[in-house]
Amino acid sequence: MKKHTTNKGHSEEFFGDYRNFWWNKPFLDLTAERLQLNNVGSMLDVGCGKGHWTRILAPYLKEKAEITAVDNDRKWHLGNTELQQYFQSVEQNFTLMAGDAQNLPFPDNSFEFVTCQTVLIHLPEPEKAIKEMKRILTDNGLLLCVEPNNIVQSLVKNSISKNDSIEETLDHIKYRLIIEKGKRKLGRGDNSLGDLLPGMFATEELREIEVRLSDKAIAMYPPYDNEEQVATVKQWINGSSWKSETQKDIDFFNAAGEEYMPFYFEYQEKYQSQDEHIMGALQREQYHAAGGSLMYLVSGRK
Repeated sequence: MKKHTTNKGHSEEFFGDYRNFWWNKPFLDLTAERLQLNNVGSMLDVGCGKGHWTRILAPYLKEKAEITAVDNDRKWHLGNTELQQYFQSVEQNFTLMAGDAQNLPFPDNSFEFVTCQTVLIHLPEPEKAIKEMKRILTDNGLLLCVEPNNIVQSLVKNSISKNDSIEETLDHIKYRLIIEKGKRKLGRGDNSLGDLLPGMFATEELREIEVRLSDKAIAMYPPYDNEEQVATVKQWINGSSWKSETQKDIDFFNAAGEEYMPFYFEYQEKYQSQDEHIMGALQREQYHAAGGSLMYLVSGRK
C-alpha cells in the first residue's frame, strides 16, 4: 500500500461531512445484532482514515472492549487528534497506530473482530490484506469488509442523464471501465472490488460467509435542504465527487493502453460541459436523483 508524503491524508477529499450520512442507523442496528457484535471484546479497524467506521461500530461492542485502529498514512495515525479525543470523551479503550493492511503489525490470533471500509478497493493485492486480517483473528473471530461496486454509478439515472441515448450511456460505462482497468494496471486497486469479496473470503476458507447490501440512498431533490442533501451538495461544490478523479483520468487511460487514448480525447470533447450542467441544474433547483449505490458488507468467521 503506497505511503503518502503530502500534508493531505489519503482520501481526505472524500472525508467531508457527507460521509457521516453513509449509513442508516436501523440497518446498522440490525447488522450488529445479526453479527453479534455485542459479544466482541476486541476490534481492529484497518485503514481507518479519519475514523468514521471506527466510531460507528464502537458502540455496538461489548462494554470496555479494546478498540484498535491502524492506517499507513502519518496524517491519520499521528495527527488524528480528533479521533483520539472522541474515544477519550466516551471513555473507551482505544489505540491508534501505524499499520499496512497488507502487512499488519500484530501477532496471530490478536483480535476477535477485524474490519475495514472502502480500503480493499485501493490495494494492489487485496487478497494479501484479507489473508493478513484472517491471520490476526482469533479462532471463530469475525471478519467484516465493506466495499462497493462503483461502476454501477454509470447506469444510475438522474434528471440530467434521463434522456441520454444508448450510445451516450455506453460511452460513460466504457469510460469508467477503462479507468478501472488503468487503475488496476497501476497497482492502485479496483473500484468495484465489492463484487469479488465473497469469492476471496471462500478462497481463504472463511466460514459462515454472509453478504449484505447497505440500504442507504441519499436522494437529491429540490430544495436540497435536509442535512444529508446539504452535506452532499457541499461535497459536490468542492469538486471532490468527480473533479479529483478527472485530474487523473488521462493517467489511468495511458496505463490501460495506448489504444484507448483516442476515446479519451473524444469523450472529453463530447462531455466537457457535463459537470457544469449538473451544477447549473442544482443552482436552478432542477436536479433530482434517487441517490442509490451498491455497497457490500461481506462477513465470515475464521
